[in-house]
Amino acid sequence: MATFELYRRSTIGNCLTETLDEMVQNGTLSPELAIQVLVQFDKSMTEALETQVKSKVSIKLGVELTCAEL
Repeated sequence: MATFELYRRSTIGNCLTETLDEMVQNGTLSPELAIQVLVQFDKSMTEALETQVKSKVSIKLGVELTCAEL
């Protein structure tokens, strides 16, 4: 999953995408401009997380898989 997909699956990302889709369907906004808005959203989210978030989370998963012959 690309990083931008995480942003777009957030509540604000979903709302933005739905609104842009509706505006494109109504003819209020061109598809090209809607894509530009999403690209800017991705850049802004990346920048905000890099510069304004002070907390970090580390997750380590220990998974042991075994396979027995049948």
